[in-house]
Amino acid sequence: MKFFVVAVSLFAVALAAPSSPDAALEARRRLPALEHEEVHDEFGQFALRYVTAEGTVVSERGRLVPSHDGKGYVMITEGEVSYIGDDGKTYVTKYTAGLDGTHVEGNHLPVSVTPEPVPAVEPVPAAEPIVAPEPVKIVARPIEFV
Repeated sequence: MKFFVVAVSLFAVALAAPSSPDAALEARRRLPALEHEEVHDEFGQFALRYVTAEGTVVSERGRLVPSHDGKGYVMITEGEVSYIGDDGKTYVTKYTAGLDGTHVEGNHLPVSVTPEPVPAVEPVPAAEPIVAPEPVKIVARPIEFV
């Protein structure tokens, strides 16, 4: 009986141990955040920052700015995410989103190509209007069989 208990215990320990670096990383990802700060106001503006066990750092801020027409407000979001990749390098991504759309940048991201300006096109002169032809009159005649 003792042998059975020891064998089952060793089997359970073997199953619980990380079998690869990926399993160890997955185990760390299940841990709670090491730091977590979050502040909100009554208008929906916010600031947050958190750090995870595997080295991911996220910081984000949302603030209200007047819209282009001045009739309301738009939430501008600015933030930064950094994480450690599988290759051991730290990757940093910065982003903004608001009145001018979304902009994302990072050394590891491809750079968008700036399109060449499109040359001005001369307007085409107005053509004379097309006159519809007179409607065709169809006359049905009985068919005679001989």
